[in-house]
Amino acid sequence: MSAKDLLMKAIEIITFLFAAFSGFLKRIAPPEETESSFTVGASSMLALAALLFISAASKNRLRKKYKKVWLTISFAFFIVAMVSTFIYKANLDELTFPFPPEDANAERFIRGTELTPDAQSYIKEHPEKNTSDIVADYGGITQKELVWTSDSIRQAKLKLTINYVVLVLSLASTIFCLTEGVLAERKLDRKDQPDP
Repeated sequence: MSAKDLLMKAIEIITFLFAAFSGFLKRIAPPEETESSFTVGASSMLALAALLFISAASKNRLRKKYKKVWLTISFAFFIVAMVSTFIYKANLDELTFPFPPEDANAERFIRGTELTPDAQSYIKEHPEKNTSDIVADYGGITQKELVWTSDSIRQAKLKLTINYVVLVLSLASTIFCLTEGVLAERKLDRKDQPDP
């Protein structure tokens, strides 16, 4: 198989991975247009690199000889994927909020972790208000830096991006180790042929 054919096959696999389960991996990406596009795009490219690396590492190896190694590696990635799933979900719930208020289909937006001094005072005066109401009172989404410091919003975006990339790469690597390292049939090189 030529390098071009291999790359096309790998891109098809990554496209399938992100489209599978009704686009689940795309739908759980950090919210907001630019964050989501960047994170999904970067994760797709990194997953492609992981697939090609795993495919190259498993190429022309005796399946039985390395099966336990590939199973161990895939199990390690599976554990990372499982843990990162719960961490990402917790951080997604903590670092995002729905807007506009009172909308059942509200879009989610990234919030900061550190309130501005003015917002701290406002919340003390209005403890009954939720996050969406407070953002609305400050002028809406375009003014959310009046509620949280811009640095804390950037840190929240970075944290969600890292969490998402780790989740996607560990899931993809689990699948690729299993399909490329354990389940794939390989042609044997002459040096790998068993002695008669």
